Amino acid sequence: MKKNILFCGTPIFANATLQVLFQCQEELNYNLVGVVTIKDKIAGRGQKIKESTIKKTAKKLNLPIFTPDNLEDSNFITQIINLNLDLIIVVAFKKLPSIFFNIPLLGTINLHASLLPKYRGAAPINWAIINGEKQSGLTTFFINEKIDTGDIIVQSKIDIEENWHVNDLHDKLMLQSGKIIKNTIQKVFNNNYSVKKQSKTPNPAHQYARKILKQDYQLNSKVWKQKSLKHLFNFIRGMSPPGVKTTIQIHRDQIINKKMIITRVGNFKTYTNKSQKNPVFIYSANPDELIVSNDIESFNIEKLKIENKQEMSAREFYNGYIKNKHQNYKISILI
Repeated sequence: MKKNILFCGTPIFANATLQVLFQCQEELNYNLVGVVTIKDKIAGRGQKIKESTIKKTAKKLNLPIFTPDNLEDSNFITQIINLNLDLIIVVAFKKLPSIFFNIPLLGTINLHASLLPKYRGAAPINWAIINGEKQSGLTTFFINEKIDTGDIIVQSKIDIEENWHVNDLHDKLMLQSGKIIKNTIQKVFNNNYSVKKQSKTPNPAHQYARKILKQDYQLNSKVWKQKSLKHLFNFIRGMSPPGVKTTIQIHRDQIINKKMIITRVGNFKTYTNKSQKNPVFIYSANPDELIVSNDIESFNIEKLKIENKQEMSAREFYNGYIKNKHQNYKISILI
């Protein structure tokens, strides 16, 4: 007899898992009986209705869709009970109440984008990059009443390359997510797994991946002065896209200030033969390079936006904003 699975998710990261769940129904002998996602939002200047990525995909796949205001609503809970669930699979969704996650016969499984117990919380991919981690991965675990603390079923690891930004790691993990979910379902259906218990007591070494806030995207004067360029290189990678905001001063016929969003960086270097740390500045050694340096460390700005302009490359910035193109050109960072 086929088992029944319900899926819960919202953003694009959850989409690969939903696609795999739909494709593997015959192979793994289950029915994907529905999808739970957030309600439509009114967004943009035109106040248009915006559906979640998961809702759009579920509609294309002709799956039943649930968008409850309250996951504890009695009518909604009755609907879910009537599905006779064996499993609920959750990817990038809100915190679930026990009345909901205790419904399925075999439990409710969450996919988290870190190697738990490290980086519990809302933004594990961002914080892994910001903290300069060399490795990340995916974890499937049984949901309990505390966030990201349930018994671990399967983990898969991935090495983080030096120039990866948050979207690079996001996309690599997303591509792996379907595989680990499939493996997890097979193990649970066949009762062929042993769980790894997590400590419910926070460990400072494991880091907490708090939600990224609007103010986090501002690279202010205090950060430029106090942090190493290695820290800033990692921070920008972990916040891009959309990128971090700062202000520069361009010295031309007259000095002008420009608000800049740094959207991609690369080529971090340390100069071991230099010991004098100077204020941070930006210079262009050739049309294709825009270099941030303090004379002991440096990295390249590869893509950026100037206020009210489209994203541009270092060469496009050079051609548009650097007056004298026959010498190394320095631009001040306002700190």
